[in-house]
Amino acid sequence: MRDPNNWEDPDEFKPERFLREQRDEIREQVLKYLSFGSGRRGCPGSNLAYIFLGTAIGMMIQCFDWRTEEVKVNLEETLSGMVLTMAHPLKCIPVPRICSFPVHH
Repeated sequence: MRDPNNWEDPDEFKPERFLREQRDEIREQVLKYLSFGSGRRGCPGSNLAYIFLGTAIGMMIQCFDWRTEEVKVNLEETLSGMVLTMAHPLKCIPVPRICSFPVHH
């Protein structure tokens, strides 16, 4: 830790030497949380995927009633790295809704 080849003034207390520039931290956060990457090498279809996912989830909510296998759902959570997830997987059963209005072709 006190190698003068790696650190300027290695015997001085300088905690700021471990701080990174703000733009580097932002870039790292963007790459961590975006599965499509970013910048010049980012996925060109990411905007389409975001739109499609929102539409698909909306249609699933609108077209199905959702049931669970258990009467009481265990909502216990666990921390895995920086992500909070359910400790026990939630198993849902989609039940198609019956159309309440006539559909004319």
